[in-house]
Amino acid sequence: MNFLSRRLLSPGARSKAHGSGPELNKLFVHFLSPVDRANLLSSASSSSSLSQQEVATKIKQTHRLTVLLKHCSEQLLAEYVRHQGEPFSSPDFQPPAMAVPGLPSPSIPPEAWLALSDGKRLWHLTAAYATLPGLLGSVRRQQAELNPLASELHRQLEAAARQCLGLAGNLERIMGALGLPGPPPPSSSLGGPPTSAFLAKLSGYHVCRLHRDWAMRSHEALGLLRTKYPL
Repeated sequence: MNFLSRRLLSPGARSKAHGSGPELNKLFVHFLSPVDRANLLSSASSSSSLSQQEVATKIKQTHRLTVLLKHCSEQLLAEYVRHQGEPFSSPDFQPPAMAVPGLPSPSIPPEAWLALSDGKRLWHLTAAYATLPGLLGSVRRQQAELNPLASELHRQLEAAARQCLGLAGNLERIMGALGLPGPPPPSSSLGGPPTSAFLAKLSGYHVCRLHRDWAMRSHEALGLLRTKYPL
């Protein structure tokens, strides 16, 4: 394990780190198709040593993607609410709580989040972004039925799924390069069909809101990580 891996791992996790990670692609991957995703995962399984500059470059590129994702996620949530009608469009509406299968809420307080090791923050982010593309795709299909004329909303949901897939790929490659174990395969489905249009809209709202919340956390985490690995 190289010194880069030791910097990211907490003392308790260092003994579990193994080998060297995959070679990072120096080109920034904004969006990934399913074929690209398969190729990325295949390349992640190969092992090679990386220089500090190569890791720093990938972290910088990934942080830039989180800037885009943070902005787009805020736009998506506003666009989603705009098309759902009452009560979602009411300024006083407080959506009932609803768990999203497979997608945890980044509810940990900001101070506690920043107190986590870099490795643990990367683990949580990778788990969330491996799940979000499938969930956003489910919301896109629901909205195609509920709001068939909302073409801009459909476009933003599709773009968000691609962006999340790209970020998940970058995060996986960073973790692999640093010898960090990744999260288990995601469960990226909203489950059975909603029993009402309101519940369908509510589940979609929570997916979009969590997408925005994780985008904010990823921007913070990658910004902090970038300061530790300057070019």
